Amino acid sequence: MLIEWIEPAKEKRVWEVVGICEDENKEYYDQFYEALNKLRKHVPYHVMEDLNKLEDVFLQKNSSLYTAYNYGFKDALKLSKEIRELT
Repeated sequence: MLIEWIEPAKEKRVWEVVGICEDENKEYYDQFYEALNKLRKHVPYHVMEDLNKLEDVFLQKNSSLYTAYNYGFKDALKLSKEIRELT
């Protein structure tokens, strides 16, 4: 019963945290995107695919936030269990 509640709540929180991190790093994305657009104006067409891959890689960094949050959540559960066992 508890797991049925925890998983959706955790999933919701993960995406809230990802959004917060995206907001905090918006300045970096804007700088990256500006530089990328300058390059797109000057590189041959066959290089565009590589620039698009760079942008995808940059954006995919947020998937590591998802993993990090899940590890942190599991660690907190383990710690909570260990504390309960000590008392």
